[in-house]
Amino acid sequence: MTLINKISLEPAFVLHTRAFQETSIIVDFFTQSYGRLNAIAKGAKRPKSPLRSVLTPASKLSITLSGKNDLKTLSNVEIIDHYQLDNSISFNSIVYINELITKATEKEDPHKEIFNQYENLIINLSNNSNNSELERVLRDFELNLLQEMGYGIDLTRDAETNRKIERGASYKFNPDRGFSSEEKIPSEKLFAGEDIINFSNGNFEKKATRDCAKTIMRKALDFHLGNKTLNIRKYLSKN
Repeated sequence: MTLINKISLEPAFVLHTRAFQETSIIVDFFTQSYGRLNAIAKGAKRPKSPLRSVLTPASKLSITLSGKNDLKTLSNVEIIDHYQLDNSISFNSIVYINELITKATEKEDPHKEIFNQYENLIINLSNNSNNSELERVLRDFELNLLQEMGYGIDLTRDAETNRKIERGASYKFNPDRGFSSEEKIPSEKLFAGEDIINFSNGNFEKKATRDCAKTIMRKALDFHLGNKTLNIRKYLSKN
């Protein structure tokens, strides 16, 4: 475990908070240089607390904290940027991504590229209301996160033959190997080559492509996350 005495003015986003005693909260931060860090924000729920900024959603923060243990102590926090998420789709999307990062990464394991992509994602979510664009940036983030985990997906070639994906063909998808047009199983979900190619090119205009990309990424993420169930899905399925 990394022994960290003090971290000063570190860019961070809040992934999750939970109550601790009457006025304090425990915060799961996603930081630029150190990955995920847990810290206690003592008295943050008090109206005049200088740490109350951690309760402002969708904000890029500058944090100062200390401690060698898993649970560090937050001593200062300032808002660098705030991103307005005006609709439920954008809000639910960032809740989903926050949980995904929590389940897919280890504590104190730096992921600077994912941090930068997260910031780009939240900027896009705050600036766009176009459904196809929102789906594109979500799928792009998921792809990059899997790549960072060591489970990249080749959207351009048949894993069995190494031939390029063909628009007129249909493919099965194995999260552990990739796409294959061989040995089709009648009951197995097949994906149109055209939609896979559109996904690869970032063309999400067609609903069929958006549905295809979402199903592929869900299958891949579920496989590689193992038993780490994403709770946000249960919530969304009830609403």
